[in-house]
Amino acid sequence: MYGRINLSKVNCIVDDKIFHVKPSIEEARDVYHEYCRYKEFESIFPLYIGDIKYYEWFCYFEDHKLIAWQQTQIYPEDKVAFQIQFAWNYHNPNLKLGWRFNDHVSAWLKLKGYDYLYMGDHESYMSKLDGYEILKDEEII
Repeated sequence: MYGRINLSKVNCIVDDKIFHVKPSIEEARDVYHEYCRYKEFESIFPLYIGDIKYYEWFCYFEDHKLIAWQQTQIYPEDKVAFQIQFAWNYHNPNLKLGWRFNDHVSAWLKLKGYDYLYMGDHESYMSKLDGYEILKDEEII
């Protein structure tokens, strides 16, 4: 099952603490490595310099230090976007940055006139996201 967020059904607001900027590859890798260790992933997908150039980035900083980011691939002509990767260092879980990034990116895309944010394979937590829906066979192109 594949999920997406129907942005017309989103009532989130842009988070003024999350910035639409590209981090350095070193900053992004530092956060990514902490994230992977925290999650105890057995295998990880590498993070490349091309990722910084190719994708849109949303970043959260504390004391001018990157602590969380999300990569998003956008298709302006089609008015759709794809969530690629998210990572944060989990030093302060009370920040609930995963939820905040989901809300922020959805709100940002909606303001830019996008229709959908594709989330990838369905996971149970996604059902709690504003506007989330599972694609039906006839909706897959």
